[in-house]
Amino acid sequence: MTAQAGLQLSGVAGVDLHVSPGEMIAVIGPSGSGKTTLLRRVAGLERLPTGTVRISGRDMARIPVERRPATMMFETPVLFPQLTVSENVAFAVERREGDLTAADVLDVALTSLDLRTLADRLPHELSAGQRQRVALARALVRRPEVMLFDEPLAHVDPAARGGLLREISRIHRRMGSASLFVTHDWPDALAVADRIAVMRDGILVQVDTPREVYSHPASAWVATRVGVPNYLSTQVERLVDDGGGHRAQVSILGSSWEVPASSELRREGDECIVLGHPHAFTMTRIEERRGVDPRLGRVLSTTFGGDHVDHDVETDAGTLVVRRPLGPTDEPWPPGTLVEVGLVPEAVWAVAE
Repeated sequence: MTAQAGLQLSGVAGVDLHVSPGEMIAVIGPSGSGKTTLLRRVAGLERLPTGTVRISGRDMARIPVERRPATMMFETPVLFPQLTVSENVAFAVERREGDLTAADVLDVALTSLDLRTLADRLPHELSAGQRQRVALARALVRRPEVMLFDEPLAHVDPAARGGLLREISRIHRRMGSASLFVTHDWPDALAVADRIAVMRDGILVQVDTPREVYSHPASAWVATRVGVPNYLSTQVERLVDDGGGHRAQVSILGSSWEVPASSELRREGDECIVLGHPHAFTMTRIEERRGVDPRLGRVLSTTFGGDHVDHDVETDAGTLVVRRPLGPTDEPWPPGTLVEVGLVPEAVWAVAE
């Protein structure tokens, strides 16, 4: 494998990105941020005003859409309405497949995606999830070097989403393609991605592993895209750089804490925001007491999550979402319950305001 293998984007509408063979990068961001436009320019469906698209080192500038080694799955599958499932998949089969005949390749694709029982149906007789599986089977028989997924689960029934996500991930691994998966759904991105690219106004503002983007979003704006519900405004009291990384000492919820921090925080006195997922905060149920105490909060509402419950807790620092595991006999705490709130220092993240 050469350094040029896979998909290389250089200056494509401000985007520089390399996707290795076998790698899946999920591109997330709000509507209008440029996600679909990026895919269409890679596929050759839209003019490329700036930059270059290279696949396995080849510049795609003069390569027409039908000859590019790339396949795009759309939000709504583009199937021939007059052809059966089998005929739709067969249309993409190359006539020469080495030791395999075209019929062999078709049979493998239909079997791999559990489409044999649907082989004689027309597209209008299928569910949205089944139509996407047909589109995935067509991609499988083409064996493209680059796979482009544009919101492929947007119209799929929630009950079928998990299964189709697993199919997409499995077929992607099998093909070894360099893949871009556009979605606005954070759980979908977590389920399939090796890396996540967060896009805002046509610019990639963070590209990293799912764990890093989840735990250490580059900014408060990125945090809103990856489901971080808790934001506490404060100031940097002291900065610490040691073997444990860049850290900031801050005062919130009535105590002083030393927490992991973005390297953009460089000076004492800087305004900052401490970000945290629901599991980054703790709460203890207490008896009613008088007086002002910044550690105290009161439960406003609860959201049942099966093995856990998320409590909306009103504090002097703002309303926090705090997660509490539920045992077999535990019950959510009712609204009005008084609690003492703390945090898990290693589970939060301080960024510039």
